[in-house]
Amino acid sequence: MATPRKTTAPVLEYDFDSWSEEAEEKAIAAAVPDVKYIIVEKRFIGRLADGTIVEAPLSLSLDEVDEMQAEHATPVDQFKSILKKVGGEKIASEFSSRDMVEGAILAEKYFRVLQRVQQAAFPE
Repeated sequence: MATPRKTTAPVLEYDFDSWSEEAEEKAIAAAVPDVKYIIVEKRFIGRLADGTIVEAPLSLSLDEVDEMQAEHATPVDQFKSILKKVGGEKIASEFSSRDMVEGAILAEKYFRVLQRVQQAAFPE
């Protein structure tokens, strides 16, 4: 009678003693998702690391801004509310299922561009 043989997964070796600030900086830089954007006709168009395209308007009403800020504290939640308003629940839900860092990067880039558009209206 044959007896079942157990196979064990190889044990990974981690070198905690040689970890350095330089190694950490390199690891962090390698972990940052490649999130890009362009601006087309008053629209922010972002591209996530897997090629997914996300679009959001660069013109919001004051009422929309007030509502967004009152209901959502973080830029990511505010960006999701914009996506929900312009693209529907499905788009917002798909964005919510993304990598947290990727979503935060895209939201931050969107709000920086929105701020730059506002500043461009009042050149010094």
